[in-house]
Amino acid sequence: MAEVRSQTFTDQAAVETDGAVFVDCNFQSAVLHYGGGEHPTFQNCTIGEVGWYFTGAALRTVQLLQQMNSSEGGNKFLAELFAPGNYIGE
Repeated sequence: MAEVRSQTFTDQAAVETDGAVFVDCNFQSAVLHYGGGEHPTFQNCTIGEVGWYFTGAALRTVQLLQQMNSSEGGNKFLAELFAPGNYIGE
């Protein structure tokens, strides 16, 4: 995993997050890119006005969740899926 330490991201900087470990970073104004690889880790970071840009498997997963949310009963399923403490692992 690539470690990024003590950096500040501004001006809508594109930041690749797959497999990265961010330590003591400040995301003031950035676009965080995630493609579905290894989860990024954020340790002691400040996250302000950021956007997310999904590609590949991550994009397809987000699109599936959006479809489910718009179907009958889907929003209840998603509320249960994302309830605090309900972590899904392999």
